[in-house]
Amino acid sequence: MRKLTVCWVAVFFLALTVPASAQITPNSVSSLSVTPDDPQEELRRAMLTQIGQSGFLALEGAVDPNEYLVGPGDIFRVMIGGLNPVEIPLTVSVSGILPLPEVGTLDAGGKTLAEVERSAIKLLESRYANAPISFSLAQARSFYVHVTGSVIKTGRYLMFPVSRVSDVVFQALSSGVMTTRQTSEDVEVDFVAPEQLFRPETNEAYKPALRNIRVQHADGTEDLIDLPRYQTTGNTDYNPFLQDGDRINVPAYHENREGVRVSGDVAWPGLYDWRPDDTIASLLDLATGGRPLNGATQFRLIRWSDGAYYTVLDQSIEELEQNSMREQPLMAGDHLTVYEQKTATAKIEGWVEYPGEYRIEGGITTLTQLVKLAGGLRDGASTSAATLERTSQNILVDAPEDLAESQLIPTPDSDPTGQLFAQGFQRPFSGEVGSHVAADIAGALAGSNKDIVLYDGDRLIFPRDEGTVLVTGHVPQPGYVTFVSGMTAQHYIDRAGGLGPEAEKIYIYDGSSSSVRQGLNEPVRPGDTIFVYRLVQLTVTARQARAQQFQILIAGLSAAATVTLVIWNVLQ
Repeated sequence: MRKLTVCWVAVFFLALTVPASAQITPNSVSSLSVTPDDPQEELRRAMLTQIGQSGFLALEGAVDPNEYLVGPGDIFRVMIGGLNPVEIPLTVSVSGILPLPEVGTLDAGGKTLAEVERSAIKLLESRYANAPISFSLAQARSFYVHVTGSVIKTGRYLMFPVSRVSDVVFQALSSGVMTTRQTSEDVEVDFVAPEQLFRPETNEAYKPALRNIRVQHADGTEDLIDLPRYQTTGNTDYNPFLQDGDRINVPAYHENREGVRVSGDVAWPGLYDWRPDDTIASLLDLATGGRPLNGATQFRLIRWSDGAYYTVLDQSIEELEQNSMREQPLMAGDHLTVYEQKTATAKIEGWVEYPGEYRIEGGITTLTQLVKLAGGLRDGASTSAATLERTSQNILVDAPEDLAESQLIPTPDSDPTGQLFAQGFQRPFSGEVGSHVAADIAGALAGSNKDIVLYDGDRLIFPRDEGTVLVTGHVPQPGYVTFVSGMTAQHYIDRAGGLGPEAEKIYIYDGSSSSVRQGLNEPVRPGDTIFVYRLVQLTVTARQARAQQFQILIAGLSAAATVTLVIWNVLQ
């Protein structure tokens, strides 16, 4: 059941929960929307969290006497005497006059608190020369300011001397909104504010120009306030204190004709309303939150003219400084793009202290340096079974000197299986994208071999040393055999039941370096895989033979995914 309820008390607080929009009117209030491409939308959302003034004064800290301007309604406290001082409250009159007991009056309106304190103490001490005197601000006044323009509710707002421009703009953009909510009983309830609270309807293409808020002071001076710059940089100079009688206007701007856009590698990309004092430097400062960009950062400025965009500048920040172009003015409709600054990273996984992704300098950072960044290896990490994958760099990798071709399987025409292994296990030396890099990781970490240079996207994996050797292929009991230092392939094959009746060749695969050795008397290291090749019947075709051997190898190498991938590529 749907109910329509008019709630005059709750409307202000419920309005704070509605997405802000500069296009809210009596006719369009039910179709509020958020534009994700507008960085100022975040600021408008923040405005809705402001509760506004409710009779109490919230301070940012101690009042700065050099900034606080005294005005009608401020209440001071004078204390005269020692142990039992006389306390006298004093109020600044509507004309700005502060009466002082038995002294006279002081013209305080418009002066800073520091000036009023000095003048008041000087006058009081001339009358009460032998008594201690204390003079301080006891309670700040309140006053009205006027808000007009592209806000939801125009009119007067009660503020304090420590209220900032954003405080009243937030209220004006969040007051008098219709909202709809869903109760726990699934009953929709509408709270409606009077239509006279809403401003006249505004064209949907126009938005509040929060970077061009005009504040006219009672003395005739005027400030142009940039609230998004205050939001991104935190600099309160862009969000000053209000003064008695300030008139604030939030103009509207057309998002296509009167906006400037920042895109690319900045903290706050998006559309901003153009200001007359906008320059390349000031817009970059706004979009980066005041953080300087690296001199090598590239950017591009394009401008709309004669029905098309053309490039005004395409250079680095350093070149911008050298050419003295930082202060080049921008025009409405300009588009500034900051190119992405590539950050090279490498992953280290497995049996290390702090596995994860680390920033590196591609082509310079080494494998041992990455291991140090990860806190070093944990006890039980296997360096001989460690692997290095190159996933994003098409860089040729030279085979280490101790893994030269003479150490790989010979490939005579009479040995089709040897040729298969040679083709399969030599592929990692190519450095192709996604390949297993042939490298002596154990030697690099031990310092007995040249260190290995890393590139962006590299993945280093250190498995736990399980103290086993995998025996697969043509043996009665394929599987993992406990490693015994100094033993040859013969020892592990015997533990797997010995050679099968049709066994022909024995291959030992080093998972880390991707090298392949051959023979029963070949020494075996932890993490090695021993494959026993089976003699193929003469009636079997060469491709069928390769397919059979592939199936055998797959069955035994379920834990060796890299080897499986290599051989599958060979068989295609």
